[in-house]
Amino acid sequence: MAHSKENNDDDNRNDDGYLGTVRPSVSSEYYTRGSAELATESALTLAKIQHSVNVHMSPLNHANSIALYPPHTLQRLRLTEKNERLVIVLVGLPGRGKSFIARKLQNFLTWRGSECKVFNVGKYRRTAAAGACDANFFDSKNAAAARMRQEAASAALRDMLRWLDNEEEGASGGVSAASANALRKKDRVGIYDATNSTKDRRDWILRECTDKTFRAGKPTGVVFVESICDDKDLLQENYMTKVNGSPDYIGMDKEEAMADILKRASLYEEAYETIDDDSQSYIKMYNLSSKILVNHIYGRMAKSIVPALMAWNIGTRPVFICRAGQTMDVVERETRRRSMARSESLGPNGTAFRDALFEHMREECLDFVNRRKMVGSFIPNLSTGTGTSINGMRKSGMSCMSLASLSSPQNQAQEDDIYVGIDGVTPLPFPCHIMSSTMPRARQTVEWKDMPYPVQMLSNLNPLDKGDFTGQELEDIAIEHPGWYQQLVEDPFHTRFPGGECYGDLTSRLESVVVDIEQQVGPVLVVSHVSILQVLVAYFRGTPVESCTSIALPLNTVLKFTPSKGGGWQESQFRVVSLSPSNCDLKSMDNGMYCHNPSDNDGMLYGTPKQVLCKEGTSPDVLISPLPNPPIWGDHVRV
Repeated sequence: MAHSKENNDDDNRNDDGYLGTVRPSVSSEYYTRGSAELATESALTLAKIQHSVNVHMSPLNHANSIALYPPHTLQRLRLTEKNERLVIVLVGLPGRGKSFIARKLQNFLTWRGSECKVFNVGKYRRTAAAGACDANFFDSKNAAAARMRQEAASAALRDMLRWLDNEEEGASGGVSAASANALRKKDRVGIYDATNSTKDRRDWILRECTDKTFRAGKPTGVVFVESICDDKDLLQENYMTKVNGSPDYIGMDKEEAMADILKRASLYEEAYETIDDDSQSYIKMYNLSSKILVNHIYGRMAKSIVPALMAWNIGTRPVFICRAGQTMDVVERETRRRSMARSESLGPNGTAFRDALFEHMREECLDFVNRRKMVGSFIPNLSTGTGTSINGMRKSGMSCMSLASLSSPQNQAQEDDIYVGIDGVTPLPFPCHIMSSTMPRARQTVEWKDMPYPVQMLSNLNPLDKGDFTGQELEDIAIEHPGWYQQLVEDPFHTRFPGGECYGDLTSRLESVVVDIEQQVGPVLVVSHVSILQVLVAYFRGTPVESCTSIALPLNTVLKFTPSKGGGWQESQFRVVSLSPSNCDLKSMDNGMYCHNPSDNDGMLYGTPKQVLCKEGTSPDVLISPLPNPPIWGDHVRV
């Protein structure tokens, strides 16, 4: 009978394994929130938290803080604690883009507010060898060369550790006490750029950076970033870039240089060991970020550096930035005695700029598309690629077409009908990923007539929040709050508006915007405001973000940034609308006004924008000297 009872029970069980008479009821919230049972410690969760992690990864900054936490949480804390010192060790064979990654990391981390410096072992090696070295220098059987390579690696690592500890010679020379204190408060990131292709070399770097005796009281995190590339076409392109730009091949015949670098890579491959120690923190990049593998990466590495590494790509695409169109000109504003309001709409000058901007973007973006057609056998599907570019703007089934079919007469008419608007019907003349602030004047600048382009409106792109001083002009603030105003004059980047922001806060909210721009594969247009664009321009120029408040950004002007092969950006500027001096872009300059000279060579390449200072009502070529005031323009207009 017992056997029969068991059979009956089995027969009565439903598909979930419960007996039909005792099945618990399932709340609808289970499917949206999951189990409501409180999470408790278990042997499994403790084992995961204590997962084998070496102490060298991220030691705690304060020994007495260890007592605050049970032992089982310390390993995870060592991974998440923010250190004042971080070493990023690049790993990879020649031609894998390590120096490209190093330069991008340096610019990004410096822009974010860290002190960052690249230590390229190749530079030390050329100094030790008194010049360039051919492939035989990298043969593991060449004992003399091996000693010289180790000496160069040791010198670079030694200099990096001294720099991380702020002990390099002349570290404080010519720097004020206030500036020196500010520098010491910043975390420092050293990037060790070399092949570091063997386990022994990487273990040596770890020991040198985390030695408990020689590095006592100097906790240093170490993260490896390995660049792996097995795409033959990409490797060939990388090798050619190295042949054309590396100091090792200056004056050498290109065929001879290519043969040498191929031999050098082959010699390294013989001894190459990929990272496989899962007790270490590492990131593996495949074919320059087409795939990324991370291991023991937490904290700022996870929230900042990993997204940036995933975003960077070697494709060329233009990035355009400009200010929102003008609302009312100076004469009208003075007549009405009104300061600028956040809710203002475009005025006549602003609508003229909006229309001219559309024509300029059409010309630029179509030129981009046509050049891509000429160098490849397909039109890139700009609605996919990174997953964010121009979402929904390309008709399905049109992602890949041969050049022959595109050039045929029957398809000529279709070329202008590839991209469609957010209504899914209206054809758009060119592809572009558009980002703007939520301010009406910015949104209206890209509301092109009968062209329903999708616009990504982001509060991240809104102007600097001036807190209690919102709506006030700098001249009024200087009179009513002279103490605060003096701080602004002395340190315009870090002085925070009461109840608002400082320029230093903007890098935090613009970080995701920079990553989004970097990951695009097609043209990008950003329409925002002076304070925001000053910070963005500092990123693209690779200039100190602390000095961004002095960057001039004229109205009715489009800045274009195009990637260079080395990881930087080339800049050009275009004045798309020329206005009379009375309607020029005026800024508070005490007795003077700032005006971009319409007679400047529009569209010419230059590193520093050309401008003159003019008094209101005078010709732009009448120069004056402004009285002392902070180099901060914001959206202020003197009334």
